[in-house]
Amino acid sequence: MVPPGFEDAVAWMALEQQGHPEHWQVSFAVDDRDAAAASAENLGATVLSSEDEVWTRTATVRDPQGAVFVLSQFTPPTK
Repeated sequence: MVPPGFEDAVAWMALEQQGHPEHWQVSFAVDDRDAAAASAENLGATVLSSEDEVWTRTATVRDPQGAVFVLSQFTPPTK
């Protein structure tokens, strides 16, 4: 269960990284980041990175045509 509005955010401005200008970053909410990343790889994508943050587990993926997007699993902190 995700909080209201979490799945409504599908594109963000990615922070500027050294050598890369700011750009749009498209995100897809998924139930299981690892399963979604494995499925993407089975379909020809490349997983570029994975991160575990306080509220999300993400994987940045490049599809076979070169488009880059993020798979985002909501993971609220436990008390």
